[in-house]
Amino acid sequence: MKIKIIATKQNRLDKTIHLQLYKLTRNKIEHFIQTQGVILNNKKIYKPAYKVKTGDIILINWILEQPELKPNPNIKIDIVFENNDFIIINKPANLTVHPLRISDTNTLVNGLLAYYPAIRNVGDNILRPGIVHRLDKNTSGIMIIAKNNKTFQKLKTMFQKHLIQKTYIALIYGKMPQKTGTINLAITRSKQKFNRRKIDLKNNNISHQAITRYKVIKEFKNTSLLEIYPETGKTHQIRVHFASLSHFIIGDKEYGSKKINKLFPIKRQFLHAQSLEFCWEKEKMVFKSTLPKELQKCLEYDNL
Repeated sequence: MKIKIIATKQNRLDKTIHLQLYKLTRNKIEHFIQTQGVILNNKKIYKPAYKVKTGDIILINWILEQPELKPNPNIKIDIVFENNDFIIINKPANLTVHPLRISDTNTLVNGLLAYYPAIRNVGDNILRPGIVHRLDKNTSGIMIIAKNNKTFQKLKTMFQKHLIQKTYIALIYGKMPQKTGTINLAITRSKQKFNRRKIDLKNNNISHQAITRYKVIKEFKNTSLLEIYPETGKTHQIRVHFASLSHFIIGDKEYGSKKINKLFPIKRQFLHAQSLEFCWEKEKMVFKSTLPKELQKCLEYDNL
């Protein structure tokens, strides 16, 4: 079934479609856009939040049978802990957490679907079943995955209320002037590059607020090893915050320094999710992940 819609005002793509196809739920429309895409002014769009303008033409090829994400048993899941509610995993570097398209198969989610198929129906996004928080592709470490919708909602609320403490380990260039401190700089999307973030200098939107606490663990010749505690969960928050201070995360190809990165034998950013701490059913839980070998070698290199 082919459908043509002309936008009558500036709005989100999913809302614009819903105004005319009101019998379909927003969730179903969002799912369709993410998995099938729609044609907006002759361009394929997969983002429900994409902004459309008055007069924009949207073409939809509605498919009744929606495809599903494919399990990938070749992606091994390093399980640290598991119970009836959640799975704690140790994510390696160079692994994307969830697919951007329904056709993607080489992500953590595809591996989780092979290990625990019931996770397919958990959560509020077809492309992110069970995912309540994320790590960047080249960030390693501890993650928690919800196994059912009750747990998903509870964990989501706990993250929003800062009831789950996340601790990262990072190697930055240079020496911090203060051995403990807080970076409070708003973060917004960059208009120049897709998925890139930048400091919001105007800082006039409370939703852009980003707060990162840190503590210096050890100083080397040219670098410093930090424990980092993000109080908010903005995309690329840690990397953007330290780059804004010119204390780039070593190995960061997006926000770091190519000149500095060449000095270190590392092919990924030195950022590792070391631990998660929270209370569950009145029991305090702490899950930790040791520093990967390639990051340990990088430490030794700057300590020579």
